[in-house]
Amino acid sequence: MNAPEKSDASSAAVPTRNAPSGRPSRLWLWFVAAFALQAAAWTAWFVIASKNKVQEVPLVRTESR
Repeated sequence: MNAPEKSDASSAAVPTRNAPSGRPSRLWLWFVAAFALQAAAWTAWFVIASKNKVQEVPLVRTESR
């Protein structure tokens, strides 16, 4: 009761995304680089913010009609 296998040439020629390419994936390097870049950006923002304190700006009240 086994179904006969199809001999579809188009499905055999399609490469799969999970096929081994012979070298390890370096996707983790992109994640580490992105994390390091984000950490550097946050550090720069905090350094800039610590050197430029928030100043109070007085509000000018106008007469309403």
